[in-house]
Amino acid sequence: MATGEETILSCPDCERINVLPTGAGTLYLAPVLAHTRATLRQRLIEERFPCSEPASGILAVAVDPEHDLGATLSRLDEALSHSEQNGCRATFVPDGERFGVEHLQDTHLLSTLIARHNARDLAAILASDALDFHFQPIVHAARPDQVFAWEALVRASSPAGELIPPNILFDQARAAEMMFHLDRAARINAIRRATERGIRDQLFINFNPTAIYDPAFCLETTVREIRGIAPDVPAPAGFVFEVIESDQITDTEHLRRIIDRYRNAGFRVALDDLGAGYASLNLLSQLRPDFVKIDRELVRGIDADEYQQKILGKIIELARELDIRIVAEGVETAGEWRWLRDRVDYCQGFLFARPAAEPPAPVHPDPEVP
Repeated sequence: MATGEETILSCPDCERINVLPTGAGTLYLAPVLAHTRATLRQRLIEERFPCSEPASGILAVAVDPEHDLGATLSRLDEALSHSEQNGCRATFVPDGERFGVEHLQDTHLLSTLIARHNARDLAAILASDALDFHFQPIVHAARPDQVFAWEALVRASSPAGELIPPNILFDQARAAEMMFHLDRAARINAIRRATERGIRDQLFINFNPTAIYDPAFCLETTVREIRGIAPDVPAPAGFVFEVIESDQITDTEHLRRIIDRYRNAGFRVALDDLGAGYASLNLLSQLRPDFVKIDRELVRGIDADEYQQKILGKIIELARELDIRIVAEGVETAGEWRWLRDRVDYCQGFLFARPAAEPPAPVHPDPEVP
């Protein structure tokens, strides 16, 4: 295969991590637009890339063992703008192979191949199953020293030991077309780490619907994992799958199929960042999740902002009418908690406990309040 070495997670094809190949070969570039084609050809000449034009509009860049594909992609990243990278299809053919139809499945945007090279630490993390998790308690609003559930929050370090912020991790995966691999690995490892650390309460596990193509297949590994390694947890009702980045969802029908799949397996579903935009409110009425998590921007300073209070009050009223339980995220002050404690079901935030590798005991902000 033109993608070179591939590390199997557990199943062939879509559960395979594609690793950039090593060795000599030819990187074929196919700019879509004539203007981009001329610009790219001129740029390659100026930058002294060893290239030819084997067919009209197709550029062939020679890759030698000393300056491998990764080094070539790094040079192209410096030489070309992002829009030029996005306007060009690319595939790599190792020496000894001729380009054929079998290489079409390994054709990507040049920007994707460059992102895959830049995400080699992510590929190594996934290949070695090295994702870790911190856990933050979700507490009963009226009794914040009592844990209702835990949220699993992904953490990762590069092979050199440097921490990779979660937003960077997911940005790299999205650019490198590795969101499926990261999302799947995160779901499975959240379950494993929670089991290892003795969590027996309910567990909130994040998932990104855009990383799930076929719900019946893609989620089956998660279902098997839960049934296989967490027999002591009250599965499946002990697991809540939380829809993240709900503001970016454009295919509601696809999300509905995912949620139906989870529910048919007996799990429950949460919708995050309610109130962050119209999209999440629209999803609330369409999906009827078991839980909603109020966006932290609405929670911040809620005790001192009457305008915010009216907005959040209406959202809470709507959730109550739909029989949906409410979690307030990002609670950081005792004043915020006092305003929320009689209005929502559960709270989560630094006021009670920060995320930690070993599940932390929550602190009551005012233990004398009954």
